[in-house]
Order: sequence, then structure tokens, then C-alpha cells
Amino acid sequence: MREIIIATLFIVMSGFIAIELGMSAAIIEVVAGILAKEVISFESTEVIDLLANIGIITLMYVAGLEIDIDLLKQNIKPAFTIGSVSFALPFISVFLASLYLLGMNQQQSLITGIALSATSIPMIYSIMKTAGFSIARKRLILSVAMINDILSMAFLSIFFSGISILLIGLVLGLFIFAYTFPMFGKRVFRRFKGNVVEFEFKAILLLLLGVAVISEHVGVEAALIAFILGMITSEVVVKHETLAMKLNGIVFGFFAPIFFFKVGLAIGLSDILGNLVSLTVLLLAAFISRYLGIYLGGRMYAKKKASFVAALLNSRISLGIIAALLGYEMGIISDGIYSAIIGAIIVSSILSSVLCKRH
Repeated sequence: MREIIIATLFIVMSGFIAIELGMSAAIIEVVAGILAKEVISFESTEVIDLLANIGIITLMYVAGLEIDIDLLKQNIKPAFTIGSVSFALPFISVFLASLYLLGMNQQQSLITGIALSATSIPMIYSIMKTAGFSIARKRLILSVAMINDILSMAFLSIFFSGISILLIGLVLGLFIFAYTFPMFGKRVFRRFKGNVVEFEFKAILLLLLGVAVISEHVGVEAALIAFILGMITSEVVVKHETLAMKLNGIVFGFFAPIFFFKVGLAIGLSDILGNLVSLTVLLLAAFISRYLGIYLGGRMYAKKKASFVAALLNSRISLGIIAALLGYEMGIISDGIYSAIIGAIIVSSILSSVLCKRH
């Protein structure tokens, strides 16, 4: 109980600080975890680990909900062009820098490249709300971020999932679910919309718990399945604004902060200080390659705002941290590499926020 109270205090203070600084709460929550470990020797508990694991699944589900298929169809050509560049350039740059400059092996270089190639749709969306873009431009930028994150998750899925009969069965099951859910989901959700028993909300939570159980048997990370389910159910869930608000409230108000706090607990200041060279190399490779790629590609579609978009898409919080954590928990990357990746993600996101404010 003592540990839960302390963790809650750190997380609540993180929220206040994030609001005052005008930064993403996730960044401050990770830093809070680092400080809790260093200052008061705070250690995670089974309850915190459990809540953090639920946090990663629910966070990935909500990230999947952000993928608007109809919006992608409207902007498919420019979104796919810029989104592919936004993913490919930092992935290749970071992979080569990790392999040849930092001496990582191929597996470590791949997971590092994937982690530093992701974006953060919630952070991008929140910054864009105050930007002077037309609705069409905002939709295009969101579509670019969606393509980027879909590619990130596709590569992450390939990296972590071995081919098996159970996996093939899961893929077929997801295809069937994707085809049938829009039909029966709309009817069921319409039937029980606004019901006092909160049927829709309970159904989503049950679905996500089922994801955790299935992933254990299939050998696929639950976070990856949750992301796919979010994409499949987005058309139905997002249209029910009350349900979407409740999901966002419990995820970003409770589960996600605990997850980000736990991420910080796995990082030591000594690991960061001992890997400053690696952190700097990864940061430069990821930030500069994406900035230049988006700036040059973006000038074709938003010439006056190309530099703003290039800075905006350099925020990497959610999916980047999740990719790094998966690699760390599976023993692919060491404490030092993990700390360097998380450090690069945090600094990159801070730079992105600062540059966007200047524009």
C-alpha cells in the first residue's frame, strides 16, 4: 500500500508539472519514475507491474482507435508517401548507426531502429489543435502519423512473432473479426448505448483481457494484438463519443501514467550518464533524418508549414517507449541500450514540442 501511495503522489505531481511546462505528461511520468528510483530507491511491486501491464495493453488499444481508415483513404497518396519516408529514414539511419557506430548486434539494431521510428499520435493531435492549419492539412498530417505508426507496428509484429499454427489461426481469426465486427458491433452498441450497466465499456475491457490470455498461448505480444483490435473496432467505438471519452479517461488518467512511471523505474541515472554518447548518436540519427525527410517531402504539400510538420512528427513517446520496453523485457537489449533509447525518445519529444512552439 505504501508503494502505491508513493507512486500515486509522483504521478499526480507529474501531471501538475506537465501542465505548467506545457509538455506531454508521459515525458514527465517517465522522468518521475527515474527520480523515484534514484532519490528514494523506489522499487516496483507486483500490483504496479500488473497495472502497468494493463496500461500497455489499453494504451495500444487506444492507439489503434486513433487509426481512422476513412481518413486514410481520403489522403492515401500523400499520406503513404510522406508516412513511408517518415518511418524509413530514421529506421535506416538508426539501424546503421547502431550497427556500425555503436557496435550493437543486428537484433539490437533492429529494435532500436523500430523504437526510434515511431511517432505519437496523441501528442501530435494535441499540438495541432493550437496550430493554424486548415482542416484538410490537419487531416493530412494525422494520416501521415497513422501510416508511420502502422509501419512501426508491422515491423514490430514481424520482429517479435514467430510463424506457428496458432499464429496463423490468430491471423485468420482477426480477419474474420475485422469483417464481421462492423456489422454486429454497430447493432449491439446501438442497442445498449447509454445503458446504466455500461455494457459497451465492459465488453471492451473483456475483449482486452481476452487479448492478454490469447497472447500467452500464441506467443505474440498482447500489445500488438491490442493495437490491431483497436484498428478493427475504431469505426464503431469512436462514433460512440461517451464510450470513447470513458476509455480515454481511464487509460490516460490511470493505467497509462502507471505504465510510463514503471518505464522510468527501469532506468538508472548511471546508465544514462554512462551511455551519453550512444544517446546522442541515436538522437541525432533519428531526429535529423526524420526532420530533413519530412521537410523535403512536406514542401510538396504544405510548403509554408513544412518545418513545423517536420518538428511535429519527431515526437515519439508512446509506441517508441513500448517497442523499447518489449525489447528490454525479452532480454534483447541491455540496461544501457534501453536507457539510451528512452533518453533519445524523451529528448526528441521535448525538442519537437519546443520547436513547434517557436513556429
